Amino acid sequence: LLIISMSTFSDISNNPSSWYIVTDQVMGGKSELEAGFDDGVFSLKGYVTTVNNGGFVRLAHRPDSVNKEAKGIRLMAKGNNETYEVHVTMQGLRMPPWAYHSSTFDVNSEWQMFEINFSDFEKKSGMSPKLNPSNIRDISFAGYGRDFDVDLKVKEISFY
Repeated sequence: LLIISMSTFSDISNNPSSWYIVTDQVMGGKSELEAGFDDGVFSLKGYVTTVNNGGFVRLAHRPDSVNKEAKGIRLMAKGNNETYEVHVTMQGLRMPPWAYHSSTFDVNSEWQMFEINFSDFEKKSGMSPKLNPSNIRDISFAGYGRDFDVDLKVKEISFY
C-alpha cells in the first residue's frame, strides 16, 4: 500500500490509519493540519503560525520496530517550495516534546527522492538520548518554527 521497496529495512508503515496529526494546539497554539491518503500518497495541508507561542504541525507514526542496521529514512516528496523537517523521537524515559532529532528537506512542485542519514539529524535538546535506530519511538514530517502554508505530499516512506 505505502511501501514499494522489498528491503527488510523498508517498512515504516503500510497502514495509513496508524499515522496521526499533532499540532501546537496541544499547548495553546493556533496552527492547523489536515492529512489525507490516496493511492499511496499522504497529502498534508494547513498552516503553521507562531501566534500564541505556537509554531508546528506534524504527521507522526510509531513504528513497531526499526532494524538497528538502518542508516536513515528515504521518502519521495513534493510541495510548495518550502522547507519541511523529519523529526525522530527516541524510546526510553518520557521525554518532553522538544526532545527530538531533526533534519530538513526542501520541496518543489516535482517529486524528489530524499535519503536522510540518521548521522545528519540534529539533536534538538540535551535531554534527548543518542539517535539509535532500534530505539526510535516515532517519526514525523513537520512544518516548524515560522509562519507558512503547509502543502506537502509524501510517499514511498522507508528506512534504509
